[in-house]
Amino acid sequence: MNARSDSREAPASLLNEEALADIQGFITSGYGHLPLAAYLFLAILDAGHARAYLAKLIPSITTAAPAGKKSPAANATNVAFTSCGLKELGLPETVRCTFAPEFHEGIATPQRSAILGDTEESAPAKWEFGGPCHPAIHIVLLVHGATSAELARQCAIQRSLIESSEGGVHELGGAAQQGYRPGSDNEPFGFHDGIAQPAIAGIKGDGVPTGEFILGYVNHYGIVPPTPAVAENVAGSDALLPLPNPYHDATHLRDLGVNGSYVVYRKLQQDVAGFWRFMGDEAARITGKADAASMVWLASRCVGRWPSGTPLAISPEGDDPFMHDRDDFDYLDDPNGLACPMGAHVRRTHPRAVIKPYGPKESLSMSDAHRLLRRGRVFGPLPFDARILLNPSDAANAEALTTLTDDGVSRGIHFFCVNASIKTQFEFVQQTWCNNPRFSGLSANKDPVAGDNTGKGSYASYMTIPHGRGEYRTGALPRFVTVRAGAYLFMPSMRGLRFLAAFRS
Repeated sequence: MNARSDSREAPASLLNEEALADIQGFITSGYGHLPLAAYLFLAILDAGHARAYLAKLIPSITTAAPAGKKSPAANATNVAFTSCGLKELGLPETVRCTFAPEFHEGIATPQRSAILGDTEESAPAKWEFGGPCHPAIHIVLLVHGATSAELARQCAIQRSLIESSEGGVHELGGAAQQGYRPGSDNEPFGFHDGIAQPAIAGIKGDGVPTGEFILGYVNHYGIVPPTPAVAENVAGSDALLPLPNPYHDATHLRDLGVNGSYVVYRKLQQDVAGFWRFMGDEAARITGKADAASMVWLASRCVGRWPSGTPLAISPEGDDPFMHDRDDFDYLDDPNGLACPMGAHVRRTHPRAVIKPYGPKESLSMSDAHRLLRRGRVFGPLPFDARILLNPSDAANAEALTTLTDDGVSRGIHFFCVNASIKTQFEFVQQTWCNNPRFSGLSANKDPVAGDNTGKGSYASYMTIPHGRGEYRTGALPRFVTVRAGAYLFMPSMRGLRFLAAFRS
């Protein structure tokens, strides 16, 4: 595809078949029909044999090309690389230096940890894998399946390819992960999840500009940012890669980034019992009621949606399961957070048209510039039937919630997000919105769900809930989510994969 083709310059129109066949399916689809997932983490031992392994892997990669009249596939496989993985593959430094600095640096460095709040128990030194105390991750295989048998079959196929790589790659021991999407679509705290996903312009027509999620296209600012590029003297680039986009201020280059994207991975462990214990204690202190309904009321203020998924902005007085999938709202009628508190998780990660002290136009522009495509799966068993949160006044439901204790089982979310800029999308949201105690005019109020609360050397953080007579304020927030692993990844296009399998420096 030529760098100046219509599909690059007019992302509001549907991308053509050539582009879709070049984009890995993980970027454009949450694979809603494939609830089960496995993540295999690989290391490169020999560059030449690793490139040969990639050549054998390519036919099994799922693309964004539509299935047509065929039934949805029963599986999907995609692949992504870390910066050190590209180095071990033999990609020259002159190419690697064209990638985004934060990707080049990696997620586990002290600088990135400071930005993300990965400290204390969330520090990379304490991660299960991917941190400085573990072997480096070079390649990640993301395998999705419709059934346990199908997922196992696909993993067996991939492991057979790994074993036949003649020592080119090997799977990191103890790092393989499993995930699933519950039939209820609830995350471990018990709230309906995955509702507010932005549409990609060019995939389904109108939506967030294509270049916010796929490299090589017009972004929110109306430009096509520079993408990773390869000099034409790197053998194989001229035959396999397109010319660079017009914003590259260089000649004799080929575009390695177009139709690819950056992917962030975080293994997030959730303290479910601690979360609901805090809600119980604080609900009793704030409202004088130690019942389950008050716990759900407070937890919903922290999240910004009721357990069914219904937005507080639409139904502030109570849950309404018939509106659980509503995302067609803004906060213009709730500028002071009386319906949905300003510090609620979903409001600060997608503030829409209200970010104080800015006006609606400026706020909406900032909000749209920092969107994320989430592609997560749950790990570990759900601790309780989330349906009890829909009717907490029922005696049996109330007892189940108020007597919830820590069973010692690890559970949480394999968080993946797709973004064309890790720095201005994922890192910005985490640092400037989630971990910022002064977000949108607040004071000492980090994200109550995803913020780096109670960190040593930092002031305590609280959840503030406005009401008609003033405001409620919780006690100091503990940290409910702990990071257990992570990686910054580049997911190349199919042409990019073919180049990585065949290049000679």
